[in-house]
Amino acid sequence: MVIKVIDNRMFQIINAFISGEITDEQCKHCLATNLGNQYVFTSKRAARKLKILERAYISSSERDYYKGIRTEESKLGDDKVKLARRQYRGKGKYIDDILK
Repeated sequence: MVIKVIDNRMFQIINAFISGEITDEQCKHCLATNLGNQYVFTSKRAARKLKILERAYISSSERDYYKGIRTEESKLGDDKVKLARRQYRGKGKYIDDILK
């Protein structure tokens, strides 16, 4: 069992690299900031040791609020990729060149 809590911006940035939109240097620059916490539990034994400390239910308005935050974070990830494209233009290798 694997449990991950991770910031979605990381996936956006890595997907931009994998799809050939940005170079490795541009990708590294985008990922150089704090993307949040990541917790990985890769064994059943580790997962069994987890304890739920609190269970919370959110209202529709709270859910909409958090969806808005996710949308803003998604835009931030897109903006970081755009900035890295300009700032590191012509630097690094695209994934196709690395995999040759």
